[in-house]
Amino acid sequence: MMKPKIIALDLDGTLLDSRKRFPAEFPSWVRSHPETVFVLASGRQIYELLKQFSEIKDELWYIAENGACVYHAGEFLMVDAMKTEDSLKVLDEFSGKPDCEPLVCGLDSAYVRNCGGQAKDEAEKYYDHIEYNDDLYSCCSKDRILKIAVFVNNFRAEEVYSSLPPREDGLSALLSGDSWIDIANSSVGKGAALKAVQGILGVSREETAAFGDYLNDISLFEAAGESYAMANSHPELKKAAKYVTRYTNDENGVMEALKEMYK
Repeated sequence: MMKPKIIALDLDGTLLDSRKRFPAEFPSWVRSHPETVFVLASGRQIYELLKQFSEIKDELWYIAENGACVYHAGEFLMVDAMKTEDSLKVLDEFSGKPDCEPLVCGLDSAYVRNCGGQAKDEAEKYYDHIEYNDDLYSCCSKDRILKIAVFVNNFRAEEVYSSLPPREDGLSALLSGDSWIDIANSSVGKGAALKAVQGILGVSREETAAFGDYLNDISLFEAAGESYAMANSHPELKKAAKYVTRYTNDENGVMEALKEMYK
C-alpha cells in the first residue's frame, strides 16, 4: 500500500486512550512525516483541540464538531452553520425530555445550562470555550450555531437515538458516542469535511486513510480509500472498515498501525 497523503484520525476511543491522552510519540511522528497531512476529526470543539494539541497545533488540520467546521493554522476554512430557526426547533424537541441535556454549540462558544451534575462535567471535557446560560434560546441568535449536542444520562444515547423519528427538515441526528447525540445540518459530517480538506489540498480519496471507533466515523471511512476501525470499535464500524487494528486505543493502536503502514 502506498503511504497516504492525508491521515484522518478520530480522537476519543481512537487516538486518545481511556484517560483522554494522546500517545507521547504522536507529536514527533507528525513532525518527522511532513509529507503527510494529519487531520484530527472529532466531535469536540475546535478550541479544546487547539489547547490539547498546542505543541503542534499549526502543523495539524482539524475537523471539529463532527464535521461542522474545518480549521487550519488560525483560519476557519469551512463552516456549515444551522439556521437560527432550526436550532430553536431542536431545543423545543428536547425540552423536558428525560435524561437529555442539550448544549448549543456555536462557532465562538458552547452554551450550556448551569445544570450541574454529569452533563456539566461531560461538557467541560470536550468544550474549552463555555458560557453558562439558563436561556439557551437566546444563545441561538448571538452566534453561528454548528450543532445542538444532546447529552444523555446513564449512557442511554443509543436507546434515545433509536427512538427519534426520521427527519425531513434538512437536519440529521448523529449518534456521537454512548452519551451524545448531535443534531446538525444534514450536509454536516466528518466525511463531508474530509472531502473539503481533500479538495483544498488536491488529494484523492485513494490517497487518504482514516481511523475511527464509533458510528459517527462511518462517513469518514466512506471518504477514505483506506479505513481502519480500532480493535475496540463499535461492531458496526468494524463491518464498514477495510481493516481492524491489532491493538486498542489503550494499547497505542493508531501508532502501531502507522508504524506498520510506513515500513
